[in-house]
Amino acid sequence: MTYPPQQPYDPSQAQPQQQFPQPYQPTYGQAPQQSHGQTPPPPYGPPPGYHPLATPPQGPKKKKKWPWVVGIIVAIIVISSLANGGEKEETSSASSTTQASAPIVGADAGAAAAPAVVPAVEAPAAGIGTEVRDGKFGFVVTRIETGLSSIGDNPYLKEDADGQFILVHVDVTNVSDKPQSYFGSNQTLVDTLGREFTNNTMAAINVDAENAIGGDINPGITKSVTIVFDIPVNATPKEIEVHDSMFSGGATISLTQ
Repeated sequence: MTYPPQQPYDPSQAQPQQQFPQPYQPTYGQAPQQSHGQTPPPPYGPPPGYHPLATPPQGPKKKKKWPWVVGIIVAIIVISSLANGGEKEETSSASSTTQASAPIVGADAGAAAAPAVVPAVEAPAAGIGTEVRDGKFGFVVTRIETGLSSIGDNPYLKEDADGQFILVHVDVTNVSDKPQSYFGSNQTLVDTLGREFTNNTMAAINVDAENAIGGDINPGITKSVTIVFDIPVNATPKEIEVHDSMFSGGATISLTQ
């Protein structure tokens, strides 16, 4: 392949290069030069009147509506409270009037219908010959002796009373299904003045040596024991408190005849 012959380069025939406008460069202390009929290029920098601390202009502030809404709600609540208070006062006044008048109507009817108050009568205590029970034992007082100044024929065992001896003869029965221990020291005598007396074991030995201190009683077995008390001469025995043990509640038997 052959190429056509090229003409030699002629600088006079070269096309002129396109000229681009130069950026604006401000000269401090001198006003920029401009040609007539041409608009000066925009300078590089902030617009006229710009200040770094100045805030941009804002539109008009909108008024807040919530204070009005809250005020309306409060007003409604106050009006409702006043209205309810008036209704409550009317209701209370009406009810108080009814209550004030009601007792007048029911007083006569209640007085006529109310039964007479009967005072409670205390049940009499079991007496001589009646069985009482406490715990696993049943007790029956068979007889009582009073006014004894001494007990015993043996001069070495004989006991003289400081006041008077009271002998209470009791039948003790084991009403349970297991053996139970009986002790005369668990029994108490009470006089008409409410004073309590414990038994005299040494004096009881002269009367009932086998059971004076106590012992086990098998189920279904009855033992006749004599409990001796030393009380003042002018004292009158009223009742005896019999006990299954020293921790039991006890039962009362009247000794008055």
